[in-house]
Order: sequence, then structure tokens, then C-alpha cells
Amino acid sequence: MPCGIRESLGGLEPGTKEAMQEETQSRHSDEALRASELRYRRLFETAQDGILIVDAHTGQITDVNPFLINMLGYSYDEFIGTPLWEIGPFKDVKECKLAFQELQEKEYIRYESLPLETKDGRSIAVEFVSNVYGLNGGMRVIQCNIRDITERKQAEDVRHRSDEESRRFFEANPVGSYVASPDGRLITCNSAFARMLGFASVEEAIKVDLFSLYPDRASRDVFLRRLREKGRLEYNEAELRRKDGSLVHAVEDAAVTFDERGELAQIHGCLMDASERKQIEQQILQAREKKPLFRLKTFLSQAGLGRTIVYVPGKQILFKQGKRGNAVFYILAGAVKLTVDSQGKESTIALLGPGTFAGKECLATVRPRSTASARTLTNCTILRITRKEMLRVIQDEKTFAAFFFDYLLARISRYQEVIMDHLFNSAEKRLARTLLLLGHFDDEGKPQLVIPKIHQEELAEVVGTTRARVSFFMNRFRKLGFVAYKGQSSITIRAPKLSSFVMAH
Repeated sequence: MPCGIRESLGGLEPGTKEAMQEETQSRHSDEALRASELRYRRLFETAQDGILIVDAHTGQITDVNPFLINMLGYSYDEFIGTPLWEIGPFKDVKECKLAFQELQEKEYIRYESLPLETKDGRSIAVEFVSNVYGLNGGMRVIQCNIRDITERKQAEDVRHRSDEESRRFFEANPVGSYVASPDGRLITCNSAFARMLGFASVEEAIKVDLFSLYPDRASRDVFLRRLREKGRLEYNEAELRRKDGSLVHAVEDAAVTFDERGELAQIHGCLMDASERKQIEQQILQAREKKPLFRLKTFLSQAGLGRTIVYVPGKQILFKQGKRGNAVFYILAGAVKLTVDSQGKESTIALLGPGTFAGKECLATVRPRSTASARTLTNCTILRITRKEMLRVIQDEKTFAAFFFDYLLARISRYQEVIMDHLFNSAEKRLARTLLLLGHFDDEGKPQLVIPKIHQEELAEVVGTTRARVSFFMNRFRKLGFVAYKGQSSITIRAPKLSSFVMAH
């Protein structure tokens, strides 16, 4: 304290000096309080989350920051003095008043995802956190922090739908599919896997050790050694033991995934019952009767006994899910989609182009009901082959039997690739692979493939993403020279470039 002031105070009565000191301290406290309030106000005004201040007793809004005004589109005056539950965005929230009463009692409430509606009618999702605190003078207020999580919620919904579609695809796969741990414990499998091995249900099947399905230790060791050496197994023929002890001749595809330490993490595999094919091969080998020369290309491109060429316009049904088929359809031109209806929701599981078969399930000894529906996407030219004729040519013509068997194996491999795509690859790579499959890109490797126009909504269903992302990727492919198209015209695929992109890590 300055000397002059100290001397002046020294001449005052003790009570007077104390009063002056208290007045000085009070003035400093008031200044500190004003500075604190100014800092809070700046934070309140510049916060990047919406903030509401509500009277804890009446529920009336006493303050709102600019961010929330911009978020919801209501003016400052529309907020101030209005009870919380009478503001437009909160009118449709169930039991709003009850939630307010709960907040008064517990002094804290939180909604991870609360649906609100802006003044212009847009629906948004917000994270809503409220807590009660007291002010000077005994007044209690509620501070509501509101964060817009719409984009995050939409991304979560897309990811959830993609996971659901991958699971439906996995279950609808007519080939027995499974995922197992390195020690052989089955993590999951589909119904086809359970049926093939004689189990009554998926739940019963996954209780079995994968390696116990091999009849001897040597077969199991060969399977594991090849997987560890190459990381995948293709077209491997093996005898597997069913639940009743009988053997089934199977063709298996398998691939492994590794953890961050490079150790085996999971085994993903597909099995196809090849017992009938084995019998057919034996019958063909035993046949001694000389037959006229069989020409595969002629058989698959011309009408004849049990074969009819039909021209089907777009959006026509070839066969329906749940029905027993009596013919196989070989696509000569156009595109066909396979869909599965589950609990009233239809999902596309595959797009088929020229050179592919639809309706193969009817060839089984006991004709199962179709697990999917087939509908033409574009105008199609299709060779319809009766079930009787298909069985005859498989049994009697070695060339066709080998061709058809190779085709089935290739489809198994492609189903495996699609499943792996949905589990591990980006939507962009899944779209690229879908385009190649539609163009019937194979080992002959034509430099350019042309596929008919297909709506981007159809591609989005198969890929497991949104139409907007498909549009973005297609524009990107066009800029990179992978594809060429204008508007809704047919798409020219530059196969080598697009295939290199798919195979790149």
C-alpha cells in the first residue's frame, strides 16, 4: 500500500479502515465476476454445438446461442420465453414433459441419438445432454448441449445395412459357406453348409470342429499346410464326413486372414457337394457307346431338342423364389438380376450377364425350391434348356459335363470373392468387380467389354452402398479411363485397366 494512503488510513478509526478495505475487495470481486461472465458469454456465442439455457422450474427457454439458431432455423425471439416442449423441434419427442420432470429430479439426462425436425422440415439426429446447476441467488437453470450427428448417424445406418445385406447374401448362398478359427472352431456357417453335412440346423453345425469333418489326420494336415503356404485353396477335392458317418465328395475353396502380427486369424471357406458330379464322371467313363460329335458352342447358341431361344423384355420374371423350377436359363445377351425376399424386404444378391446360367438348383435329384427370384434388367436373349435335357447332356456328353463343372467351380470362386469383397474391400472395388462380372471378363481377357445400360440403383444394391456413391465412383472410373459411357447409354469397360485396379492392394 502506498505510504501516503497508509498514513491517511492510520489516522482513521479502526472500523472505518475495515469498511474501506471490504469495499475495495468487493470492487475487485465484482470486476472478476464480470470478466468471468464475459469469458463465458464469448464461449457461449462461439460454441460449435447448440446450447439452450432453460429455467429449471418453469421449463421456459431463457437463452440460446447462434449455433443452435442456425441449426434449427428458428429465430432468437421464437425461442426466448417459450417452454421447451412447445418449440417445433421438440413437439414430436415422446414424453417430453416426463423427461423434463426426470431432469428436475436427477439433474442430468442424455440422449445418444434424438430425432429432431428443423423449421424447414428437415429431419436431423442430435446428441442431447442436459444438466441442472445453480446460480447466485438460489436460481436453478438447465443447460442443454445439442450436437448435430446426422452425418455420423447416416454413415452408421449405411454400414449397418451393408452388414445386414452381407449376412443375407452369406445365408442365401447355395454353396456351403463357413468361417472358422485357426484351431478349427466354427464361428459361423450358412444353412447350405449344415444341410450338406447332414445337420438339422446351423446351431447344431457350428458345435462341430471343422477339422473333425476330415476322415483322417493326413487329409486335415494337407488342408492346413496348403492354406498356410498359399493363403488360399481353390478347387480342392476332398472327402468329408457327414453327421451320420457317410462320406460326401466335396469341392472346397478356402482363404485365410492374418492379424497384425502376421499370424493366422480366420479361415473363410466354401464347400460344394460334388458327389453327383463324381457319379456322372464315372458313368461317362463307363459309357462305351459311340456318340456323334458334340459341339458345345452349337448346343449353347441354337434351339434344339429340349432347348428354346426366347427373347425376354426387361423387368420380366424368369422364376420366383420358393417355386420349383423345371428349366435352366443360359443368358446369351442382356442382364438378369437375382433377388432374395426376406421378411418382406427384397435384396439383390447377384447380377448375371452373357455366358451365365440361372435356375441351376432344379438339377438336384430332389428338386429344391428356388432360393432366389430371377428378373431381367434389360432386354435379353436367353436359351431355355429343360431340366430333362440338361440332365441328359450332363450324363451323356463329357465335353458339356466338364464345361458345366468348370462353370460351377468358377461361380463358387466368384461367390467367395463377392463375400470377401463385402467383408474386407471398399465399395469402390466391389463396384469394379461387379462391372467386370457383368461384362463376362474371363481368362480370354478381351481388351474392351460392353454391357447394357443398368440403373445405378441396381448397382448400388449389389455393391452394398448408396446410389450417390455409385455415381461418384462411376465418374471417377470414367476420368481414370476404366470405363466410357454417356448418360444412360451402354457402358464400355476397359477390362485390363479395371482388372488391374481390382487386383491392386
